[in-house]
Amino acid sequence: MTVIFAIMAIYTGQDKDINSFVWLPIALTVTGIVMTITAFVKQSNESAKTDQQNNAAKGIKHDSSFGRNDLKLYFDSSSQKVTICATTTSEANQKEITNFKRSNAVETDNYIVALDSENYKVLKAYNQNNGQIGSRVCDLKEELKPLGITPKKSTPSLKAYNDYAFVTDDVNEFVSVVTPSNIHVYRYSDIVSISYEENGTDVFNKSLGGAVVGGLLFGGVGAIVGGSTAKAKQNKEVNTMSIKILLKSTSNPTLILKIYSGATLKTKESADRMHYEGLMKEVSGIKDIFSIIIDITDKNNAQAKSAPTPLMSSTGSVADELQKLAKLRDAGVLSEEEFKAQKSKLLNT
Repeated sequence: MTVIFAIMAIYTGQDKDINSFVWLPIALTVTGIVMTITAFVKQSNESAKTDQQNNAAKGIKHDSSFGRNDLKLYFDSSSQKVTICATTTSEANQKEITNFKRSNAVETDNYIVALDSENYKVLKAYNQNNGQIGSRVCDLKEELKPLGITPKKSTPSLKAYNDYAFVTDDVNEFVSVVTPSNIHVYRYSDIVSISYEENGTDVFNKSLGGAVVGGLLFGGVGAIVGGSTAKAKQNKEVNTMSIKILLKSTSNPTLILKIYSGATLKTKESADRMHYEGLMKEVSGIKDIFSIIIDITDKNNAQAKSAPTPLMSSTGSVADELQKLAKLRDAGVLSEEEFKAQKSKLLNT
């Protein structure tokens, strides 16, 4: 293409009648040259990073690895150690994390998350662009202690959507949300609702004990995102996309997951529509995770309400039963009103 524009520039330059238009093919020629050089430099940089990564791997003991050319995790299951390797075009930096055994690993838009379900740890690693390694290890057992959860043996799930990763454990009923800035841990019963917003307006909302309000709509005749093939049929303009998770906490009542914020996406244009549909698949995946969590909590609450009123056993005491009720309230199974009602029945029995 660059050669064609160059030839055009030569011929138009020789023709006096169209000499005023010579700048166009010349400009296109220059643009083509710049694009070619940029692509070449980018490819050279990627190749250099790959070479750095391959050379570093030779000196790292490992039985599995995960990542890309500029950031990779090397796992040694025998010694329960992971080596993080971040590369630039000229060097490779390494950092070791001990007492970590890989169960699963995923890649978000900007970092890698690994899960150790045996030691109940989550590792987040990222390249700080200059080859310096950023990392954080979250000890889930320590985070779960103040939540009143002593983990039983389980197989937590790890998934990544957009720039977030999610660890879910249906046995111990907790979720860990890895964000660009933090690693959060919540009990399932801490989740009150999940909502999806476009341009600051609710499109979908699901809450504890309530029906689903709205749907993840692309527009048109109301195509709800239920799978990966839903299409944006309506001409719409989107500037922001976010997910809001409402929590049972007065100090930190919401967790906002920003999905998109930038230039207006116009779904009537094919490129923007494809981008929007890709983002909506990410939204749908996150929505499904928290919808299931809410369903599990609703089921637990229904079972607790239908269970017989706890009565004092022949070997127990009123104090013991009150303590059990308090634990159910603290775990979110009973509301404060339900706790008081049960307590009143127990004291009046």
